[in-house]
Amino acid sequence: MTRIGPRKTGTLLATVCAAALLGCFGAGAEAPPLPEPPVSDQEAMQFALRAERFYRALEGVPLAATITYNDPELPKYFPTPSAFADYYSSLATMARQKTLRDGEARRVRIREFHFDGADQAVVDVVLTGKHERELRFWDIDVERRDIWRRIDGVWVIVPEKL
Repeated sequence: MTRIGPRKTGTLLATVCAAALLGCFGAGAEAPPLPEPPVSDQEAMQFALRAERFYRALEGVPLAATITYNDPELPKYFPTPSAFADYYSSLATMARQKTLRDGEARRVRIREFHFDGADQAVVDVVLTGKHERELRFWDIDVERRDIWRRIDGVWVIVPEKL
C-alpha cells in the first residue's frame, strides 16, 4: 500500500477545485446578453406614478361604502364602468372577509410590480388596517395582485371576473 504524500494530495485537491470552478463558470465562455426590458425607464416611471396615485386613493377611505364607489377619480383607472364595478366589488368583499375595521385600509403600499410585456404589468399590493374587533389591536394585511394593461397608451386595471 502506497501512501500519498501531503504534496500530491494538495496538488490533487487544487486540480479538482480548478476543474469545478471551470465547470461552474463556463471556462471563460461569454455570458448570454441580458434581454431588453419590455418598457423604457420613462414608461416604467409613468406607470409607477399612475399606479401609486390609484392605490393612494384607497388609503383611509371605507372600501365597502357607496361614497368610495362614487368617487369620480377611481373609474378613470379602468377600461370600462363594468370593469370598475367588478374590481370594486372584489375589493369590498375582500375587505369584509379579512375583517378590516370599518372596511378601511389605513395604509396601502405597492410591494412590487413587474412587466410581463410591453403592455402588461402585475402589481402586488398590500392594504393594511386594524382588525374589526377592537380587542385585536394589531394590524392585518390584505394582499392583492392586480393586472394592469396599457390600452391606447393608458395604463388601466383589468380585473378578473368574479
